[in-house]
Amino acid sequence: MADPDQRTVKTTRTSLEIVATIREADGARVSDIVDAHGMAKSTAHKHLTTLERAGYLTKSGAVYHLGFKFLNLGEYARERWYWFSAVKAAVEDLAERTEEECDFVVDDHGRVITVAESYHKWAKYGTEGGSKRYRANIGTYYPIHATGSGLAILSAYPRERVEAIVDEWGLASLTGHTITSREDLFEELRRTRKRGYAVGDRYYTDGLRSVGRPVTGADGTVLGALSVSGPTYRIDGPVLNREIPRALDDVVDSLESELAAATGT
Repeated sequence: MADPDQRTVKTTRTSLEIVATIREADGARVSDIVDAHGMAKSTAHKHLTTLERAGYLTKSGAVYHLGFKFLNLGEYARERWYWFSAVKAAVEDLAERTEEECDFVVDDHGRVITVAESYHKWAKYGTEGGSKRYRANIGTYYPIHATGSGLAILSAYPRERVEAIVDEWGLASLTGHTITSREDLFEELRRTRKRGYAVGDRYYTDGLRSVGRPVTGADGTVLGALSVSGPTYRIDGPVLNREIPRALDDVVDSLESELAAATGT
């Protein structure tokens, strides 16, 4: 089988890796790029200058940062998605029904990324009940095994696909409650399929629960997942076991029916 790298352009790949380095470091100098990528200073400077002149980077003193062109492209990618309007409306509907923060995520190469969110006007987050302040931010990546929405998506995948995601990304521990073994993960996915929704119980951050359900297209393809998130002192008891699952069922069923009608199936 051919090496996948032989089908890519090395210079382009290097520029993209430099962009990732700058993002992860929250800014980088030429010397940082030289050290991180083992390249000559002149080569690093050429990559950075090219990206800056094209609008993908900005420069503050000697430090390079990502430019707003990425925001422009990200918004375009999100809003050109065929289902975006219906998904956004569903998220807002779910937030009104539950009076909690809600979002819709998609699987992007083994991680989930938020493409739509809605913060109910009455949702308040602080340190009460041990919960850190949490908000789902557009464009933010989350480990797929550590959120209710990510687990909901995994529950709809065949085992082989889940195994491949874990092989690539692992099962990082974020709290003392995060699932960190394959055995525990597949047991959690079994429970999720049985009850029809996933629960991220303090897996991502202490004091936070999220409840998610996968959303599928008319052909059975998993499009993403809707989820409701809130502090454990509120997402508990009947709210966790009945009220939120019912709201999710209503909104997801309605959304899937709308998507099916839009495709004429």
